[in-house]
Amino acid sequence: MLGSVGRLMFKNEETEKFQSDEAAIQPNGYLMVLNKEDLKVVKASNNFSKIVVGGAKTILGHTFDELFGAAITANLRRRINQEGRVLMLISGDFPLFDQRRFNCFVQTQGDRILIEMEETHETAEASTEQTVALTDAVATFGSVKNIEELVELIPPEIKKLTGFDRVMVYKLDQAMTGEIIAERVSEGMDSFLNFSFPAQDITLETCESYCRNTVRAVPDSHYEPAALVGDSQPTDLSNCALASASKNHIAHLRNNGIGASLSISIVCNGRLWGLIVCHHRKAKPIPHWLRSYCEVVGKLISLRISAYEDNTERDLKEKLRRFFERVREHPVREALEAALLNSAPTILELFDGKGMALISGDTIRTYPVTPANIDISRYADWLKTSGQKHFFVEDNLRSKFPLEGMIETASGVITMSFPAYDMSIHIFRPELTQTFTWASSIFMSVEKARSQVHPFEVLRQTIEKHSAPWTLNQMFMAQVFFDSMKSTLAAIESKYTESQNSRDFCKATDSHSTSESHSASESGDT
Repeated sequence: MLGSVGRLMFKNEETEKFQSDEAAIQPNGYLMVLNKEDLKVVKASNNFSKIVVGGAKTILGHTFDELFGAAITANLRRRINQEGRVLMLISGDFPLFDQRRFNCFVQTQGDRILIEMEETHETAEASTEQTVALTDAVATFGSVKNIEELVELIPPEIKKLTGFDRVMVYKLDQAMTGEIIAERVSEGMDSFLNFSFPAQDITLETCESYCRNTVRAVPDSHYEPAALVGDSQPTDLSNCALASASKNHIAHLRNNGIGASLSISIVCNGRLWGLIVCHHRKAKPIPHWLRSYCEVVGKLISLRISAYEDNTERDLKEKLRRFFERVREHPVREALEAALLNSAPTILELFDGKGMALISGDTIRTYPVTPANIDISRYADWLKTSGQKHFFVEDNLRSKFPLEGMIETASGVITMSFPAYDMSIHIFRPELTQTFTWASSIFMSVEKARSQVHPFEVLRQTIEKHSAPWTLNQMFMAQVFFDSMKSTLAAIESKYTESQNSRDFCKATDSHSTSESHSASESGDT
């Protein structure tokens, strides 16, 4: 469904919601709205005129029973008691509909029932080759070992399944900036691989919508919307597969030579991880079976990515747990510091860092790529005097602490300070120079055709003086590490105090015993 650039990916204006401002549908299907109580048709799409004499006006005011009979009406009543949007087949001898067969999606909306009807026939069913393509895709996606391998396999497998000219994997980062991270295109199609899309193009409402409706399609970007006619009560089409796209969205598709589009949401642990976006140069039928196949594949991919991410998080937490278990076996300061240095490779793996420094008192120990000790010492002094929090995360240290000696190897830093114990730990990342090729609908309009200049040649932006950003998971793990260190240091301090008190008590007892013995000896001599 999503287009090639900018707000073709997402839309941040009220006028660019997936549902048009006017209640209308795409004309590759039909829609009727019923009263839930009496199942009377109160609204219908005006394209019923293609299959019914008199069109929507012929249907309005009739009950569902009058149109399709008692048996199918009984089936409908069973369906409306189910949650969500459910499939129902309408097939039979209906004179009004000339014995046509329909795949119908039924959903309840307050006191209304929405029925989306798409005509079905043998030519609209999946072929053996297409079913084999689905089976192959499921087997392929089920056998991969990591997310990177999965992402690379998605475009060719989805392209084989759907027959679209261009298939892309669009990933959102934690800041909601998007990037095309994998792609497969037919000859003659532009490539958008590695293009980025600004976070401003995305709204929370849009993300939630794509989480609810995981497959969206525009079979023909040159369609004329079919309006709903009937009573004046508003109808929410946001959960309808047939809902008409906004005029701006359709204009962008047309201006960029996209005849049909399809999107499959990748939803991981309740959040929109990204999308599989498909484009075709010409109009292309996207029947119910294909959308169903894509929904199956999309859910499988979502589950696989969720599992990989969950396993990675579990592995990291397990490494963290084992580290502190080993430390607690020997709760002394020297053992903790030795464990931190010996475990530096594991700690850097936890946070994808390139260097680590441990400051204990006046001693600085580092591993392996870090700023010079003198610069680390100045940085530690700055932390104390600048009022920075004891848990400090930054990916642009230059903006806060402009010491040139630090930046090259420590533009990104996670700092955990424990002033009560005169100790701090610092994880470093080097400064990167990143070049983004930004894609935005403002640059991809009819002006492209007029100027004959490819707009992406002037949309490159180089971002310097930053490290790679810390992910939410890394920051969460760092917070857990920080809290565990505080707990461990407190336990060591408590153990040391207890031991010290015990030694003092033993000394006092020994002194008292010696004194008594000496007194007894003197008494014996006397």
